[in-house]
Amino acid sequence: MIELGKLGAEGLRVEGREAVVPLEGQDALRDLSWKLFLLPSDGDVFMDVKGHARWDCTCSRCLEPIEQELQVHSQFLGSKDADLVARGSHTLGSQDLDVIFLPETVLDEVGLVREQFLLQLSPHPLCKEDCQGLCPRCGKNWNKGRCQCVLDPQPEPSALAKALSGLKLNLETPAGKTSDLES
Repeated sequence: MIELGKLGAEGLRVEGREAVVPLEGQDALRDLSWKLFLLPSDGDVFMDVKGHARWDCTCSRCLEPIEQELQVHSQFLGSKDADLVARGSHTLGSQDLDVIFLPETVLDEVGLVREQFLLQLSPHPLCKEDCQGLCPRCGKNWNKGRCQCVLDPQPEPSALAKALSGLKLNLETPAGKTSDLES
């Protein structure tokens, strides 16, 4: 927790980490790390939030679990001034910033960082761009329930298997000769 009324003129730099930050349902941010810079400005607070996390969620079409890397960098001004908040933006130096309502005197840094990530999340994450959410065998829409098909994942062949498949080997022994394996 950061007391906004006690910020010095030089501001405050905070770095943090959280292993897991739960979101809605089974979704979560994992390996969350952030850097936060807060600078007082005429009763308001300039905020710079940078962060990185892994988002564990489900594909909105096929409902399979997926993982996406996320980066956040946002800058804005926190203010108690209703007129400033109503305008929605403010120029600070040469920078045009969004303005958020910040009535609290104490700021929960994890909550602030979590909120910045929530604003970046896709409302419909996909496991792959062309995911149709359909069973590849029978075509059933998985959003209406799973089918009875057993899908055996086919692992990609190893580099050695790929190289050997390209070779044309003559493994037959000429008539009358025995192979070295039979001796």
